[in-house]
Amino acid sequence: MLNYPFSMATVVEIEPIFSAPPIADCTRFSTLRDPRELARWRSAWQELDEAVATPMETFDWIWAAAATFATDGELEIIVAEQGGLVTAAAPMIRSPGLLGGQWSVLNYHRLYEPAEFASTDAAALAALIHEVLNRRRPLMLGRVFAHAATPLAIENATARRGRLRIGPQASTPWIPLDADWAMPEEQISSRRRSDLRRARKHAEQLGPIETQNLRPRESEVDSLLDRAFDVERRSWKGDTGTALALSRAGDFYRRYARAAARQDKLRIHFLQIGDDTAAMQIGIVHQRRYWVLKVGYDPQFQRASPGILLMIEAIRQAVAEGLEAYELLGTVEPWIQVWTRHERPCVSLRFYPRGLRGARALGADLARKAIKRVQGSGFRVQHFLGPRTSAARAESTER
Repeated sequence: MLNYPFSMATVVEIEPIFSAPPIADCTRFSTLRDPRELARWRSAWQELDEAVATPMETFDWIWAAAATFATDGELEIIVAEQGGLVTAAAPMIRSPGLLGGQWSVLNYHRLYEPAEFASTDAAALAALIHEVLNRRRPLMLGRVFAHAATPLAIENATARRGRLRIGPQASTPWIPLDADWAMPEEQISSRRRSDLRRARKHAEQLGPIETQNLRPRESEVDSLLDRAFDVERRSWKGDTGTALALSRAGDFYRRYARAAARQDKLRIHFLQIGDDTAAMQIGIVHQRRYWVLKVGYDPQFQRASPGILLMIEAIRQAVAEGLEAYELLGTVEPWIQVWTRHERPCVSLRFYPRGLRGARALGADLARKAIKRVQGSGFRVQHFLGPRTSAARAESTER
């Protein structure tokens, strides 16, 4: 386990999300720079998809990110191959900036969910990281599960190669599911159950309540996403311009959802009150876990807590499917802590190789942090370090 330079005393300790048996090292590397080129590797990626712990490391997620965000900068997807099968992949993008930009993880870019390199096992990951670091470029992983494989592998590989900075990022909440969660309402305090009863009663006064738990076919995805995105657009995200219907992240989720539906992994949920769709939720099933990707509700129904009522039904459905966990992703918030105290700690990693490139990148990052501190004190400073400053602002509101 990594010795992090900050305290995790308030975070629930968890086991690593996955552990795979080691196989032989990868022997061949390819560098892909175009989404169309990446698409040709889909069939060779299947074994890797079955090994990765989260949907953020799967082929469909990486391909959708490449197809959506290719114009943001220079793509580079390093693929490790052995015997015709992909055993590891490092999807990266370099966005323009004052000092030539910095390479970051593509599957995190503009999406902000924890994402790392993909690998079938520790040996494949070690070989991939060796190849990545040999290119002697600054590298940033914006948010990754602290107990995942990549942080430790990078720390082990960066000794004497340069400087590695590790910092805390927001944890993600999750619920370990068992038969008791078939009745989610019974897992919270009596006072909270009373709040739920009042919310449901208020909803019933507005009209009949109907929950729809859908496993859509690919041909149904776009129309269902139109409906889901419309619900989210009616919230504060529509006012701030960050709603999926108004952002390129929405284009990503359309591409990804179509691909996930082909594999029967996509789940879309709606709560109907009368003639109106009051709440929506989009999720993915991967590795016997339900992953919440996006939620939204119509603020005119706020007193009825439609998002909570819908989440209860989504949890119930996950238990009925025999899933082992309900991964909320996003960040820990007070309303979530009513339901669970389980958290997955996350970290960021920034690697600066020895030499001029690393020194310039470190200087740019330190300058960027200084600018944020000045901005936080109320002063206006020109954004001269490129698009990452505005992207950082979006990160706090995207979910």
